[in-house]
Amino acid sequence: MASEATALRNAAHEEDCSECPLAVDRRAFLRGAALAAAATLAALGVAPGPAFAEGVRAITPWRSAVAQRTYRLPTADGVSVDEANDVIIARWQGRAYAFSLKCPHRGTRLVWHADETRIFCPKHKARFRPDGAHDSGRSTRDLDRFELRRQGDELIVNLDALRRANDDVAAWRAAVVQVA
Repeated sequence: MASEATALRNAAHEEDCSECPLAVDRRAFLRGAALAAAATLAALGVAPGPAFAEGVRAITPWRSAVAQRTYRLPTADGVSVDEANDVIIARWQGRAYAFSLKCPHRGTRLVWHADETRIFCPKHKARFRPDGAHDSGRSTRDLDRFELRRQGDELIVNLDALRRANDDVAAWRAAVVQVA
């Protein structure tokens, strides 16, 4: 009886809305609203703030040694990728990190989702915060971090020192530098 009443209400609604414009799903509406807000701010000359995550930037090292890559210190929050060396450099909340570009689960190449401010594995749908911590999606370990150090306005990444959170939590947590 209840399902029959629901069906009648839905049919009546469809008849009443036959002239309604095409319905927009929630995700499309929110995406459009965010783009409209960003366009408005750009038109007003307002620079993007932390609420608007930057897109990914392609980078190459300034210098390369046997197992070290030297990169320019990022000046703003965001993610940079060195595809040739499989390195992600992330600056987030006053800190910089260097990660392997490969998913810790099966080695799939990771991507940056600026709209979510998350690093994403397209194969497993796992999401990681910019500090490398697993956030959602398939249960996996945190991203593998390379040891790095700051030297002036440069980040020196040691490609031979990949730290896994599940192997050595202290070393993984230490693989970070202050930038602000």
